[in-house]
Amino acid sequence: MPAKPSPDATPDLAQFSGAGFKHFFAALAEPLESFPTDLTVTDDFVVRHLGTVIRAKPGETVILTDDARATAYAARIVAVQKKSVDFTVLGQLPTPADPLPHVMLAVALIKEQRWDWLLQKATELGARAIQPLFSERCMIRLGSDDIPKKLERWGGVLRSAAEQSEGLFIPAILPPLPVAQFLQQAPAEALKLLLMERGTDRQSLKTRLTKHTQAQPVILTIGPEGGWSDTEQAAAQSAGFISVSLGQRILRSETAAIAAMAALVAEMDRD
Repeated sequence: MPAKPSPDATPDLAQFSGAGFKHFFAALAEPLESFPTDLTVTDDFVVRHLGTVIRAKPGETVILTDDARATAYAARIVAVQKKSVDFTVLGQLPTPADPLPHVMLAVALIKEQRWDWLLQKATELGARAIQPLFSERCMIRLGSDDIPKKLERWGGVLRSAAEQSEGLFIPAILPPLPVAQFLQQAPAEALKLLLMERGTDRQSLKTRLTKHTQAQPVILTIGPEGGWSDTEQAAAQSAGFISVSLGQRILRSETAAIAAMAALVAEMDRD
């Protein structure tokens, strides 16, 4: 691991590539263009984590990522206060192009512990959006009063996973929808894939991805443990979804979601 710069030195930005610095997301009003520059961050998560969780000290260096612009900066802590953190931003870090298309994972809701694991791993693999679904065979039911709290908690899981994996964006978490409503709203321009555990008309997911171009967004749709109902399958086909297979094994929902994401990463990120 490269040596971390002293508090009084302006580091060579190349040191920050894989150097193990803490990563945080901070929405910026506008992009930063001249360096070094002063920046005050009031994001509750950043303030709480630096001030209370890790008790960061002035002089320590972190990576701040503006996920709206997929841009990362090296920043030195100047002061940690009760409701804000002051930084000196040292410079913008190189950001390699993302080889993946925009990927939405649309997944029927499953039990909380397994759902959290799915969110974490999907983030690590580069999913851009997560669409929870209520399907006919879904065992999870949420009242309208439950959804805002769930979305807030899920957003925290996604943010933590994005920071841990040093991503440049936090996946969007969308309000849960019934399958029928989701199918009606799915954008026509996307490559719309419906994972099926059985059926003679399925294509191999790998074969279908081989024909795909990066510019086209992808929707990977994964059903509940009991599988899609006949009504949902027919509705998906009518909405332009293509039935695809991950092979002969019957996978749990969270395994199927991550296996599909991993297959897409392997196909699109060949370097």
